[in-house]
Amino acid sequence: MSTELMRAAHYGDIGALYELIAFDLHALDYSDSLPVVHTPLHEAVAVGNTNFALEIMKLYPSLSKRLDPSGWCPFHVALLKNQIATVLRLLETEPDLVRLKGREGVTSLHLVVDESRLDGTKHNLLREFLAVSPLSITDTTNRGHTALHIAAYNGNIEALKVLLSFLQRSTYRNALYWEHKVLNWKDENGDTVLHVAVKKNDLEAVKLLLNCNIKVNARNLDSYTAVNYATENNNSEMLNVLNKAGAKDGNLIEEMKQLTLEAKPTLLDNVIRFVKGQKTDISSETRDALLVVAALVATASFQAVLSPPGGLRQADSSDNDSLPFSKVGKVVMKEWLFIIFLILNGTSFWVTIISIYLLLPSGFYGKLLALPLILFSITYLFCSTIISPSLVCAIVNFSFFIFCVALLSLGVVLVSNRSLLSYIKKLCPCCR
Repeated sequence: MSTELMRAAHYGDIGALYELIAFDLHALDYSDSLPVVHTPLHEAVAVGNTNFALEIMKLYPSLSKRLDPSGWCPFHVALLKNQIATVLRLLETEPDLVRLKGREGVTSLHLVVDESRLDGTKHNLLREFLAVSPLSITDTTNRGHTALHIAAYNGNIEALKVLLSFLQRSTYRNALYWEHKVLNWKDENGDTVLHVAVKKNDLEAVKLLLNCNIKVNARNLDSYTAVNYATENNNSEMLNVLNKAGAKDGNLIEEMKQLTLEAKPTLLDNVIRFVKGQKTDISSETRDALLVVAALVATASFQAVLSPPGGLRQADSSDNDSLPFSKVGKVVMKEWLFIIFLILNGTSFWVTIISIYLLLPSGFYGKLLALPLILFSITYLFCSTIISPSLVCAIVNFSFFIFCVALLSLGVVLVSNRSLLSYIKKLCPCCR
């Protein structure tokens, strides 16, 4: 590495940088060719020469991810040297640096919380990291430690409060999933952050964690729960708090059933696997197209019931309205024709509705849209029953609805149950 180049980086001399590049166009190539090297960018950020560092990043963006012999990238070095202004400027230029891992898989978020307390500057920096890169809270070290584990190990209550508050208030994609995942993440020893807090006899941290969506009876590789460690520490106050939260001794918890390759999945397992597999195999573009077509077919089928062929009998009809089953508002067509119409139109409608439900994305919004689909289906059944010309047609209509639901359910069960499907294929030559 050129001594002149390192001197320019140390003093932040951008003019000297370009003079060296003009003299040797490959002046920075050496830094970019080695996987581990102390680069001019490391030197610049270590002393807070922000503008020089940004100039280097513009010329050689890859240097921002290069590790030095100590295992740190330039962003880590700036943070370790407490060059906060430089850290913030680099963060503006490249937000992904927050998740870049250094030695032992440590990220910048881990470095910020790896202290006994959080001062005002680091507090703001922690919030900035989480705002710029929300998923950085899911990153783990080589030992399986999350930022929560590290904060708990150091007794850093301020950092723990910020991290927990972020998890509980976040609205980014899959936030609820990641909240549950991170809170109950186990390190290399199988310890959750609750195990760590109890080991450290940190009652305040334990109380904070128990107010979150954390598994109080999670067991580590030694089959210990948090209660076991509280018992070993003879901390009666800790035990009382844990017992109130429903925590139990690891030896009293029923052993989880071990899943083996030989274990046969149940029929329900097969159905769920089949449905989820079909949803996974469909691309977003295909799903969108199918939803549009299905919505059009469902709308047309529903409209056909509201305006059936031949129309409905009007109030001025000559029929006697005093009959038990009034003809006013009923279809004009004959009963047998109406039954055929119901079967054809109903099949189209019910298959489409079920297809729409299966095509809906998983999660909260998918479940939310399931309610309108159910109400829409009930409305279709209600309308088709009301306009039926006779009680017989109404019963046939309702029976056909039950038949469609049963048939479609049976179809899913058969397709998802491989052994049963194979048996049917053996019995029926036409299915081979």
